[in-house]
Amino acid sequence: MAAGNRKLIIGLDFGTTFSGVAYCETDANGSARDVNQIQLVTNWPGQGQSNNEKVPSRISYGAPPKHETKWGNLITPKTKSVHALMKLRLDERTKKSKQLQMLLAFLTGNIEGLSLDDMDSDGEDGPPEYPGKDAVDIVADYLTHIREHVWTNLQSQYGEALLDSLDKEVVVTVPAVWSERAKDQTLKAVTRAKFPATKLMLVTEPEAAAIYALKEMQEGARRNEIQTGDNFVLCDAGGGTVDLISYNITQTSPVFKIEEAAIGSGDKCGATYVDKEFLSWLEKWIGSDAYKLIPPEKTRHGSQLMNSFEMLKQHFKGDDDGDMEIRLPRECGIEDDEDLDIDDQVLTLDAAQMRDIFDPCINRTLELIDGQIASILRAGRVKPKMVIVVGGFGRNEYLFKKVTEYCNERGILARQPTFPWSAVSRGAVCRGLEGPMTGLVAVRLARKHYGTPISVPYRAGIHNAVDMYTDEFTGTKYAKGQMRWMVEKGERLPESNPKKASIECCCTFKKSDDREFGAVLVGCDEEVAPKRYADDSAYVICRVRADLSKVPESKFTRARSGLGAEEFLIAEFKLEATFEGGNIDWKFIFDGKEYGSVSVSYDK
Repeated sequence: MAAGNRKLIIGLDFGTTFSGVAYCETDANGSARDVNQIQLVTNWPGQGQSNNEKVPSRISYGAPPKHETKWGNLITPKTKSVHALMKLRLDERTKKSKQLQMLLAFLTGNIEGLSLDDMDSDGEDGPPEYPGKDAVDIVADYLTHIREHVWTNLQSQYGEALLDSLDKEVVVTVPAVWSERAKDQTLKAVTRAKFPATKLMLVTEPEAAAIYALKEMQEGARRNEIQTGDNFVLCDAGGGTVDLISYNITQTSPVFKIEEAAIGSGDKCGATYVDKEFLSWLEKWIGSDAYKLIPPEKTRHGSQLMNSFEMLKQHFKGDDDGDMEIRLPRECGIEDDEDLDIDDQVLTLDAAQMRDIFDPCINRTLELIDGQIASILRAGRVKPKMVIVVGGFGRNEYLFKKVTEYCNERGILARQPTFPWSAVSRGAVCRGLEGPMTGLVAVRLARKHYGTPISVPYRAGIHNAVDMYTDEFTGTKYAKGQMRWMVEKGERLPESNPKKASIECCCTFKKSDDREFGAVLVGCDEEVAPKRYADDSAYVICRVRADLSKVPESKFTRARSGLGAEEFLIAEFKLEATFEGGNIDWKFIFDGKEYGSVSVSYDK
């Protein structure tokens, strides 16, 4: 039996480059607590990195025959076969690019044969496939280590008996732009990691960050800065990407309610790309010949060189108040060079050089903020009152200084929560503490067009001839693959009255045939959706199937294609989609009645 009505809420932020966990229990009445009572796991294992808000999202299975598994900070520059960017493999819609290839190479140290000059051109290369395990397996193995470490902490704090008696809920964060398949893959990985929880739920990262930032403001000295009707931009500047979304505050009490004011945006310009800019700058500064003498493992994430730069990066304010020093690997062959500001292998950088390294990513972040503000104004809404900055890169003082300057010029506030790097995991806990039916976001905007390809009577001159086919039972000519869009990109999807859309299905079959039929849900990210499924911008989101074997045969229409021909059956039914909570739920409706369950497959 649970300890009264008390629950333990655990927020899991599985990130591209770093992951974090926060937790908090409700009070004796099952009520939520203040945000300052949320606790964070900080004692992640690993030398020199044992007290951090987050742990690196990396795992290695080691070299044969031992296959010793290491994860997080336990991975050293010499560790072989490091798996990083696992999260990106969960989403088949992740753009494959040379930028991602280079980011992966930087994190793992496998940069042989790659040029830093290739970073800006897209290609067909993305994070590599994993031999022997798929992405869900790799993520599940990593999250298993997370779970084991977190549960050891919780047992130490609460005691095993009390911990076992508490109802435990795990709230997992996912990117706002995550595809339906990626959400499904994420849930599978968390389930395989075997978190001993009674409930598992998803919340988007910007929603989590927003609820934490807003609740902290409401409970603190800045409570008067947030009012019903205000618009704000949330900027989550993380390790790999900078993601933005805009909201309108529709309610502040008894719980916050917001609605999306503009469709989210983002780009690959996070903190790791500042590291990339540093390596690119370093190669130009000391020359390619000297740079290429440095072993790959000494320029990868976690090396002494990059750890030194990481410390400078974290504390850089953009001010001309002193030089910064980094010891170069001896292999570059430069011990002393006055022209290059190198003395005894120590390179000295001034603030102007650091700004040059930072500015490409910062300028792109400001462009993204500007785009969100423009989208808000185009929607006929008032100018946003503030920009809230969170994330690992978001805690950097120079980035926040530049965002503040941008906002001040436009009469907009720039704000940061107390813990910007762990805002997402803390916000996940806030969401769980609120309980069911009290979700933060009251209205979402559809991030894409949703539809299904259908067949319609063929009309020469209107339909493409390659789409024409003849029904084997009726002999009627149809045009296949004609799109019927059910939800438009940018359409408002209120939580109080969820959008319902039905795919009308008609199938013909013999009595001896299999009776599982279905349809394909198709998406399109472009502003204008195509008329044909064959268009390159249309892609499969999922396949939805219903089992008609549970429907009494007497309900089907019987027909023959001709005198003496074998009888066949005709079934007309609906697959009803409900868009709620950022997810899609399905029902199989036949003759006005719901029959059984619907199977949804996200496999490619």
